[in-house]
Parts: sequence; structure tokens; C-alpha cells
Amino acid sequence: MIERLRTLSPLSRYLVYVAGVLVVLVVAVGVGAAAAVVVGWQSGRVATGPAETSALEGGKLETTIAVNASEGTAPEPPSDSQYSNDTANETSFVHRATDENSRGDYTYIGDPSIDGDPNAIVIVSPTPDQENLGTASYNHNIGVWYEGGARMWAIFNQDRAAVPAGATFEVVVPRASAKFVHQASLVNTAGNYTYLDDRLTNGEPDAVLSVTQNWNPGGGRGVYNNHPVDTVYDAQVERWAIYNRDNVSIPKGAAFNVAVSAGAG
Repeated sequence: MIERLRTLSPLSRYLVYVAGVLVVLVVAVGVGAAAAVVVGWQSGRVATGPAETSALEGGKLETTIAVNASEGTAPEPPSDSQYSNDTANETSFVHRATDENSRGDYTYIGDPSIDGDPNAIVIVSPTPDQENLGTASYNHNIGVWYEGGARMWAIFNQDRAAVPAGATFEVVVPRASAKFVHQASLVNTAGNYTYLDDRLTNGEPDAVLSVTQNWNPGGGRGVYNNHPVDTVYDAQVERWAIYNRDNVSIPKGAAFNVAVSAGAG
């Protein structure tokens, strides 16, 4: 290659030399550019990596904060101590049946504490003196039921006789900690007795119970029990029971609102 270059004229050798230099420069520039691109790409990966990690860590941090905030504001389950002074939540009043608030065998009872609430627990009883009816007693077994169409509770006669205008009833909506609903079933009922199973009454022979038959707890269809009811404590099993005083078997599905006095338990 060198011998061939010596045969060329000085001008030709110069031109070849210049061309060679240019080729070397071009190659050098290309390699450098390529290296710069590679280095820059790698630098970009290094710079982007921590940024992505930081963003993920930030996302985790925000999620943790949200969870903590949620945990901090979530209501805790009520404890027995929260109910120690909740007598203010009890509501009581006297209801008088009229032609306006009665429909056949039932009379609507309206109160903000129970209106629109099919799961409300209401205790009712005829007043001791039914002077407006000219009698000292109310001669019907009663109960309560929820009328979904009107979104109201009503007192009704179990024998489906019309509620006379002027009849009066004592109505109590017990405080939250002192009431529950009991439903007769195959497991808890024998003959005219149905046994309660609740922390308010189990093992509490001195408890004072008030009971009202509830035709349809939660709304829907219900079960009639046209019989006078009472309560008794069975010391052998340490349970209270609701029973039909006339010895007639309690029908399965019959339900009862139960309120327990503040001194019990």
C-alpha cells in the first residue's frame, strides 16, 4: 500500500492523506457520539430509577396516611360503659286512639324516635284506667307492628277487633342498651314457653322485664299470638322465659320486644 502511494504525485499523495484524515475524524466523531448517547441513556436510567422509586414510596406514604386517617375516624364498637348513662335516650308518652289516627284494628303511634324505623323496639301497654271507654281495663291482647306504606308503627288488637276511639296506651321507647327482640323458634320454645338468651337477662333473676308482642320485626309479614303473655325466671337453667298465661302453645315465629330495667345486670 505504501509503495503504491510513493508512485503517486505529491498532489495526489496529499489528497489521499487529507481523505484519510477526514475518514479518521468521521469515525472518531461517530464513536464519540455513540458513546455519548450510550452514556446519556445510562445516565437517564440512573436518574429515572430513584425518581420512580420515590414516586412509589410517596404513593405508599399517602396510602398509609389515608388508612391511618380512616382508622382514626372510624367509630369504635359500643362498650357497656358507653351505655351507663344513656337514660336520656329513653322516650315515653301516652297515646290516645282517635278516628283520625286509627284504621280498624290498629292505631298509629307517631314519634321521631321510631318513625320510619322498621327495627325500632317499642313497649306498649293499655293505661290502667280507660275512663274514656267507661271501663277500668282494656279487654284485648295487644301488640305492635310496622306499616311499611305509612312508615309508622302502630298498636293493634291481636283479635283484630277495632281499636275504640278514646283508648289510651302507655308507650315507651327504651334506651339502646336495655332492649332486644326475641323470636320463638324450634330451639328455644317448648309448649307455651319460649326462653330468652341475652346478656341482659341470662343469670339475672332480679331483672325486671317489660314485654310487648311484635308482629313483624323489621317489617314484612308476621305472626299473631292472641294470648296474654307474662315472664318467669327458670332458676334451673338460669334463663328468663316468656309464656302464654292461658297455657296455649306459642307459635313459632312469634316475636316479642323486651325491655330490661336499668337496675338489672
